[in-house]
Amino acid sequence: MKNLTNLERSKINETLLNNNINGKPRHGIINEVAARFSVDRKTITRLWMEAQKQRASSLPVNVSSKKKGNKKVGRAILDEEKLKSIDLLDRSTQHSLATHLGVSQSTVSRWVMSKQIRSHTNALKPGLNDKSKLARLIFSLQHLVYYEHTKRIVFKDQSNIIHMDEKWFSKTKPTTRFYLAKGETNPHRCVQSKSFIEKVMFMGAVGRPLYGSNGKLIFDGKIGIWPFVIEIPAQRNSKNRVAGTMETKCIESINKQVTKDMIINRVLPAIKAKWPSNVSKRIIIQQDNARPHFRNDDLDFKRVATSDGWEIELAYQTPNSLDLNVLDLGFFRSIQSLQQKKRQSNWMS
Repeated sequence: MKNLTNLERSKINETLLNNNINGKPRHGIINEVAARFSVDRKTITRLWMEAQKQRASSLPVNVSSKKKGNKKVGRAILDEEKLKSIDLLDRSTQHSLATHLGVSQSTVSRWVMSKQIRSHTNALKPGLNDKSKLARLIFSLQHLVYYEHTKRIVFKDQSNIIHMDEKWFSKTKPTTRFYLAKGETNPHRCVQSKSFIEKVMFMGAVGRPLYGSNGKLIFDGKIGIWPFVIEIPAQRNSKNRVAGTMETKCIESINKQVTKDMIINRVLPAIKAKWPSNVSKRIIIQQDNARPHFRNDDLDFKRVATSDGWEIELAYQTPNSLDLNVLDLGFFRSIQSLQQKKRQSNWMS
């Protein structure tokens, strides 16, 4: 049924008032007005009766609609000062933020979508005390060279520095995202315990690529990556192998002796084999401050590191300075990204 506007209701009342006889609408006028405004005659009668009651009570005639309707409310405006005054812990979810701003969650979501509110993911940073800051400053200054004739300060080329570090690689991730077709069955992945997913630690070493005088690459910087594993014979028969078969097992406890064996028997031979013969044999291996690492004064290391004219030294990076090792920044991350795209044995059933 048509809803009359207030202007139409006023015109109807005026028409009936001009066509009444002794306070009653003349015969046929109600049907005429109803047809003109495309409403039921009961609507016209009800409007006339309402106006007559107001006249009888000596009140000003007001035939406007009493329906409240849906009033169009303007969209809420973000109060940035109020937003800044809210504690950060109360701004960790849209629901919590909406509660403290006194608006709906959909309003906050709209502000985020329109970039009036910026979404930020915050990661913990290593805490640096004054001693650590000084160590970082000294470390940075040691990599600078001042040329007197040009009055310029430039970075050393660092061509003789090799970055070495360890990294755990898990067999699979606890949670993985897949994109499936509509109606496709969800993959079923299973392990015995999500808290103890099989993993193995690798030792990686990389350096800076070196180029000859003609611009040709003579060393790509890739020294190698080696797993901390051990070969042991199987203790009993199983469906997969007979007792005595050599099996590869990961070393779960990485101590100084294991690390020293890895460096002396794997890393140093690889450096000597891949290092260009026409480049200085003085090399610095930069490692982090992990407890299993050892220093230059280890006799077994010095014996191998200084043989055949080599001068290989170990250097610690400054404390709480994870950004000084290129392996953590990109190399290991790239390898892990590729590893996670390879199907592992018994990862699905």
